[in-house]
Amino acid sequence: MPGFTIHLAIGKRYYEKHKGQIEDNENFIRGIIEPDLYTNINEREQYKTKSHYANFKNNHRYIDIGKFLEDKKVDIENDYWKGYFMHLLTDYYFYSIDFKEECKKSKSNNEKFYHDYDCLNKQLISKYKTDVYNIKPIEKTMNIINEEPKYLEYKKVVEFIEKISSLDIYKQIEIIKENGMEGLK
Repeated sequence: MPGFTIHLAIGKRYYEKHKGQIEDNENFIRGIIEPDLYTNINEREQYKTKSHYANFKNNHRYIDIGKFLEDKKVDIENDYWKGYFMHLLTDYYFYSIDFKEECKKSKSNNEKFYHDYDCLNKQLISKYKTDVYNIKPIEKTMNIINEEPKYLEYKKVVEFIEKISSLDIYKQIEIIKENGMEGLK
């Protein structure tokens, strides 16, 4: 998962770029962070498999947004579910497209991006003013380390935030319904 700061920055920028599409920004942001809000560390993987509508192919877990869209409880007209959709879309683009090589490198070193998120948090929080959300359950995960990230470049992360926040939710849904996850590029 991209760090909470990245998700919040995308949510904030999406709201700014798509005026009128989101009526309840607080509910939208709640949807954006919900898929990663597991409470029991021992059940983390099980929770994230369910919350991210994961499927498995060749022993690889992947996000299936089509499965999310088919879920009867999902009402994509509700701002919470729009946020949830943006979270899943962000994760998909992050791991499968935009940072695919960085993911391979970190996995080959048996590492995750948490250190890099902590290194980038200060700059991203300052740039996107995500600290205005003051969300208690995630505060403890938004650490700040004054070091260089190992895998993620600040400039590329900012470009990613701007790219994903520019995507239109409804157009992305259309693409997924017509072409499946392979339609996303």
